[in-house]
Amino acid sequence: MFSFIFFRFSDISSYMSVIEMSNYERLKDLVQWLSFFFSIFFNSVLILLIVTKSPKKMGNYRYLMLYFSCFAIFFSTLDVIVGPFIHAHGTSACLLMRKSESEVVANIQYILLILLCSCFGVTITFFSIHFVFRYFALERKGRISYFDGEYLFIWFSIPIFCGSIWGATLHFLVRNNDETTENLRASFLLHYNLETKDVIYTGASYWRTNENGKMEMVITSVIAACIFFTIKGASFSIVCYYGYLSYRRISELPNEGDSAFTRSLQRQLYKSLVIQAAIPILLMYLPIGTFLILPAFNVNIESFSKLATLFYAVYPAVDPLPLFFIIDNYRIALRGCFYGCFSVKVNRVSVTEDDG
Repeated sequence: MFSFIFFRFSDISSYMSVIEMSNYERLKDLVQWLSFFFSIFFNSVLILLIVTKSPKKMGNYRYLMLYFSCFAIFFSTLDVIVGPFIHAHGTSACLLMRKSESEVVANIQYILLILLCSCFGVTITFFSIHFVFRYFALERKGRISYFDGEYLFIWFSIPIFCGSIWGATLHFLVRNNDETTENLRASFLLHYNLETKDVIYTGASYWRTNENGKMEMVITSVIAACIFFTIKGASFSIVCYYGYLSYRRISELPNEGDSAFTRSLQRQLYKSLVIQAAIPILLMYLPIGTFLILPAFNVNIESFSKLATLFYAVYPAVDPLPLFFIIDNYRIALRGCFYGCFSVKVNRVSVTEDDG
């Protein structure tokens, strides 16, 4: 994998020596690389905190957080290797990258491009599972046992399944064709100074010109969009539904005689989850949703698609931050490490598990 990172870096350098990169492309590369390094650092720190500082009452929720932190590292690594451009023009939308001169490497690049797109399906599905777990833990009706043992692996497999559906849909339903390539040719050259022969992309047009010269809808693109929005819609609905139920349940905890530690921990986990849900909504759900739907109505979002590229890259680096500031055990451990006081004892109910 790191050999591909080296290829990506050397590939950029070779292109820079041949053509003048646009200011936007320089910014994109800078953001993708910074996001990669910050994602590796922040998620590695979070993994260490989860393993060493998590309260026992978190239960299997620790494994969900570990799983997603490892995935975020994979996501950001893949993003910096691919170095994608999210691009829309007229009724077409695509994800593209610079193509290697080697056909063998180009074939691998296409696989990585599809894999990167699949990461979106994994991410949005995983957050809905987080909310389901939190509610099952809060309601205390025994359903939290559905996250024990072999059931946990089934939950882990659901995001992978949805990501695979996302990638397979791209590969089989929106494969490149001559008309889409011709439609995108001028915009590739205008915005990125790239000829279509120098580009690998996955994407399609919602409309095409038929043999009679009339515009007709591309059915495969519509089917693909329906699949994408089914996954997005189901995930978002689950987040909203279980988020509301969790909020209502947390408000009832003070009346049930729970320990101060339990009430505090549940509030911390819920707050961090809400903020962690807001991050992908702002950086992924809304930008990518806009990117997928507006070209169907021939709305020009070329400039917006450049912003979506940056949002997509930043997400894995930003995602772990809420846990650092909201979960008391993690925040105090980081503060102690920052001040060089690795054995600091803080007399607070939020970090004491002996009271209930």
